[in-house]
Amino acid sequence: MKVEAQYKPILITGANSGIGRKTLEMLVDKGHFVYAGARKEKDIEELNKLPNTLAIKLDVTNDEQIKQAIKTIHKEDRGLYGLVNNAGIAEVGPIITSSMNMILDLFNVNVFGVHRMTLATFPLLIKSQGRIVNISSISGVLTSGYLGLYSMSKHALEAYSDALIQAVESFDMHVSLIEPGNFQSNIGKNMIERMRKEEEDYRVNMTAARRKQLFKEAEIGFSAYDRYPEPFKVTEAIFDALFSKKPKPRYLVGGNEEEVKRVIKRMFVELLQLNSKHEFSFNRERLIELMDDLLTENNS
Repeated sequence: MKVEAQYKPILITGANSGIGRKTLEMLVDKGHFVYAGARKEKDIEELNKLPNTLAIKLDVTNDEQIKQAIKTIHKEDRGLYGLVNNAGIAEVGPIITSSMNMILDLFNVNVFGVHRMTLATFPLLIKSQGRIVNISSISGVLTSGYLGLYSMSKHALEAYSDALIQAVESFDMHVSLIEPGNFQSNIGKNMIERMRKEEEDYRVNMTAARRKQLFKEAEIGFSAYDRYPEPFKVTEAIFDALFSKKPKPRYLVGGNEEEVKRVIKRMFVELLQLNSKHEFSFNRERLIELMDDLLTENNS
């Protein structure tokens, strides 16, 4: 039986858990229709039990599955108003231990997967003058020694989204970045599961003993995710990005004030580094003047 959407049809990748699942639940509660992308059959079966939801087998690294997903959306004949690029994976460990296979696998999901989905849905989104929402992270600004590879991918997603914002302006579309801090998510659990199965050559410059130690450290570190708040503030930001008349290009959603402070402080550190002792360095008064100009422009 075909369920009619009351409002807008939205496609969410990685909709089976974490931020993706909470976003799905929030949207269907408000009457919107969701195409829920998931990789596993058991997740697809569970998602299809939800109202106003059609689960689609969708691995963002699989061109054929993406093509079939778009065919399904055309067949359903609802159009498409929003794309939420939520699917993502993480890897942990010193960057010097990341093999090329590890780097390619992570970028294939976190960056190239976003581009594949954007290309595939773009003709539908042009027709609806719709929205693209890319789920980044505070790691798109911060860089952690043990999450360096993940940070690399999120920094790339930030640049990709900035370019995409400019590319879609002439189509009267909007692109927003969501930058969550620490909230409940399965990204750590999924990473641990991949670590259990990874081949010996997936990590380099690392002894077997160090691999075991890293695994234990990762298990302990990511077990903390269950104690983080549920991502309701993140889903609120996604909703605003999808439906606000004036969506923001960036939504920084900290789990607490300290996370927000770390991000803003990091931006100031980069500003000071860029402004340090060269021919065109600005003094304090000039920097404040520039900031005041930007605040005026942003509030206009």
